[in-house]
Amino acid sequence: MTWVLLKGITRHGKNRVHQHGERWEIVGEGQFQGQSAWNLRSERPTEGPRGAKVRDGRWVLKQNDPNFLLTELENVV
Repeated sequence: MTWVLLKGITRHGKNRVHQHGERWEIVGEGQFQGQSAWNLRSERPTEGPRGAKVRDGRWVLKQNDPNFLLTELENVV
C-alpha cells in the first residue's frame, strides 16, 4: 500500500483534511478532469450516509491540484 499526507491549501481542502485526516491511501491512478490523478481513500472512517461510518474517497491531481498539496509518500508492506 502507498500512503500520502495531504495538506489543504484552500478552505475546501483544509475542511476535508480536518474532517477525514491527513493520511490517505492511494487506491488507483487515472484521469480526473482530463489530468493525471490519484484516487485516494481516507485512512479512517468518518460520518457517511444515514450515520454509517465510511472511508472518504476522492481524486487528487498529481500536479497543481487546486485544493491539496501532497506532502509525503510512504510505502507500507
